Amino acid sequence: MNLDRFAADRQARWRELEHAIAQARRGRLRGMPAGDLERFGILLRHASSDLAIARREFPDSQVSEYLNGLCARATPLLYRGAPLRLGAVPEFFATGLPRIFRSAWPYILASFGLMLLGFMGGWLAVVLRPDLRVSLVPHSLFDQMARGDHPTVPDAPFAAAFIIANNVRVALICFCFGVLWGVVPAIVLMANGWMLGTIAAAVHQGGYDLRFWSLIVPHGVIELSIIVIAGGTGLMLGDAVLRPGALRRGDALGAAARRGVVLAVGTALLLIVAGTLEGYVSPSGLPAGVKIGIGALAGVLLYSWLLLAGRGRQPAPRLQLDLPAQAPA
Repeated sequence: MNLDRFAADRQARWRELEHAIAQARRGRLRGMPAGDLERFGILLRHASSDLAIARREFPDSQVSEYLNGLCARATPLLYRGAPLRLGAVPEFFATGLPRIFRSAWPYILASFGLMLLGFMGGWLAVVLRPDLRVSLVPHSLFDQMARGDHPTVPDAPFAAAFIIANNVRVALICFCFGVLWGVVPAIVLMANGWMLGTIAAAVHQGGYDLRFWSLIVPHGVIELSIIVIAGGTGLMLGDAVLRPGALRRGDALGAAARRGVVLAVGTALLLIVAGTLEGYVSPSGLPAGVKIGIGALAGVLLYSWLLLAGRGRQPAPRLQLDLPAQAPA
């Protein structure tokens, strides 16, 4: 088949579809007569068929690129998903988000493993180099713990807002840079684990484990869980780039990004809870056992929701982040 003949025979239909797209983008698709809408669909089906032929016969030609862009612009105009209903949001968080979490468990487990590896490495570094303890934990903090004093937060609301913003930043870094083969999320996860491991080991050598963990556990159960989940979404993107499978790399990345962004954004809202606990509960004068109990309760509630919600029920309404439906053959 000759490329010039192929394009000449179909160019009139392509131009007609271009004109219809221009009208639709000016908001005129909704007001189109039924016959014009039907014609739009016919033109799109023809263009999709032409694209399939062009990819097979002329894969590296400008015609293939043009048709790909033409179909990409026309398809979402005609095949729109149902509009987002505010009433679907509670059901989504009640059942839909936990299902997405469970479907991503291999990546979340890998993310947890990377953070744990960093924690173990940090702990081992302090064991092998006890002199690091002085640089990691100042003597003033040990003296404060020995006196039974509690760290204070002078402006708890401001501190909570700052903590939330910082945690959101870390979560966004894990997700957004996942496309770089998952390297950046892996580094962030291991660095967070390393930092926690070195400080925990230094405090352990000082004999203040209970006081230290009472400062970490109330907010840390939720906070570290969200960072692990965000890291898992980044690893998901990296895996899509490295192993697209039967899909084109861009399509695999798009599918992973749609699932990952829902999971990352949905669970990132819990950082508000973690920041509030870190600003008000962790540095408070409550007994250490009470603060650890609050953290444990937060963990039970979090994972009861993520692991159990939505099992055995009909699929929950989804937020509209899916690709538009494909044109019929």
